[in-house]
Amino acid sequence: MQQLRHRINPKTFVITLRQIAKHLKIQQERILNWAKWHNVLWVHIQGLGGYFISYRKLEQWIAACSTLIRFCPNLQALNALWKSIIQESQRYTEEAFSRLDAIFEQRLSVLTSAKHHQQ
Repeated sequence: MQQLRHRINPKTFVITLRQIAKHLKIQQERILNWAKWHNVLWVHIQGLGGYFISYRKLEQWIAACSTLIRFCPNLQALNALWKSIIQESQRYTEEAFSRLDAIFEQRLSVLTSAKHHQQ
């Protein structure tokens, strides 16, 4: 299984100034500039300077992971994907990881049930 960063392309994320400000819990006006870098979002904040945000902290990343989980074709692919998510679990918020875990459990149940029906 490829690492998640090879399967999810943050360049395709639609990220807004409002979303960044909300994530950072600051007023939009304090954001002087921002840019999508390869592995992180770079934000220049008035009074603070440069600040980095992991894409894994953004809702778009969690949504992309959710989609990957939901469309895993079989147990082997699902388990390999989940292993990749677990390996970087410290990068996610607790709430985001809980959501991914619930989606994983749902897909696992569906695939396990389908496998039993085939036998």
